[in-house]
Order: sequence, then C-alpha cells, then structure tokens
Amino acid sequence: MLRRMCIFLASLVLAAASVLFSASAAGAAPVLSADWSGYAAVGSYDLVQASWVVPAVTCASGSQYSSVWVGLGGYNSSTVEQIGTEADCSNGTPVYYAWYQFYPDQRHTFSEPVHPGDELIAFSAYNPDQKNYNMGISDYPGFWRELPVGAASVPPPSSAEVIVGLPPCDSGCIPPLANFGTVSITEALVNAAPLGNANPLQIIMTTGTRGQKKDTVSALSTSITGSDFSATWASAG
Repeated sequence: MLRRMCIFLASLVLAAASVLFSASAAGAAPVLSADWSGYAAVGSYDLVQASWVVPAVTCASGSQYSSVWVGLGGYNSSTVEQIGTEADCSNGTPVYYAWYQFYPDQRHTFSEPVHPGDELIAFSAYNPDQKNYNMGISDYPGFWRELPVGAASVPPPSSAEVIVGLPPCDSGCIPPLANFGTVSITEALVNAAPLGNANPLQIIMTTGTRGQKKDTVSALSTSITGSDFSATWASAG
C-alpha cells in the first residue's frame, strides 16, 4: 500500500460545515456532531489523504446514508473541499458510488462503479500557487482513477479531515445513518505526515449534545506510513 500511496501522491503537480454540538481542545473529550465522525486537524494544511475499504451496508426498509471522505476546510469554516465514497440504502437496496465536492458547488458523482470491499485511496490538496484544489480518488480493484480540479473558494483551508459521515439534506435535515458495520481508515496523512502527529480532534456522531451515539470511533494508531482508525455503526439516529 505504501508504494501505491507514493505513486498516487506523485499524480498531484458539503455545501456547509459539519453540524457540531460541542468543541473540545486536543486531548479533551471528543467533539460531538450530528453528521461527522472521525478526526479533524485544525490549522493550515494543504494536503489530506487516506485509504479505506468500502463497507457493505445492511439495509432496513426506507433509505439511510453513509459516507467516507477526506477533505480540507469545513471543521471551523463554511467551506469544505471533499472527496469520498457513499454506501447508502435506497428503499432497502444497497447503493454504492464515489463523489467529490468543491464548495459552494453541489456534490458530483463519478460514473465508475464502486463495490463493497473495494480498496480506495483519496486525497484533497490545496495549491497555493494556482489558488485551486486538486483532488483524486483511485479504486484499485476497479482499475479507475479520477482527478478533479476546482477553483478555491476561500483559501487557504484552516483544517483537514478524515471523516465517516452523512450527506446533507437539501433542507438542512440530518438523514438516518446507514448500518455500515465497521469501516477501517488506514494510512491517513496531513501535509504528507501521519494524521496523529497533528494532534487532531476526535469526532463522534450523536443525535444531540447528550444523545444517543450513532457510531463509535477508535483511537488513532500511528506509524511511519500514517495513522489508522475505525468507526463502528451504533444506530441510525
């Protein structure tokens, strides 16, 4: 995986921020959010990257949603430049796809197929010289790669995130979380260094400030190849 990460990095030359219920300092209690879980590094970062395996959702009746993505901005601003995958339930049927978003534009879906069990790597990068964003996602089993480029909205970004979360509703509502089981994120980097070195904030999805947890998030495990963590579904919310 490290060799493929280096190759992928060599290719570089939400319409709104997460709904946060509470803030915390690094090393303090987790931040609670209605639609994000994972880790956010606050500061001036111009590259975030991670790998994951697309989880298989267990669908009940109706529709539920879940995303895994990397992004710049959004934690402490209204902008977010993000790219990732979706594992949803549409009227009880699993649906999988990859997408990206350059704020304030809406999310765009890639046409290439995504399947549970696919191993992906994705990045979001800010180019200070061009004042734009380069993003990319690569699906190794599917043998496809996409590298969208977009203009910067409010540069430079002030945070970097690796997130398991929910897509926003058009009306601003919070949709139910699909049962994704456990998803493992590996080799997470910010500015080409392990995410854990940035002392990031841990974020957990809940239904309110003291409400039911929608998922649990493990502690970070950091090595020279990056930082790893997992998120496990707990409730639809």
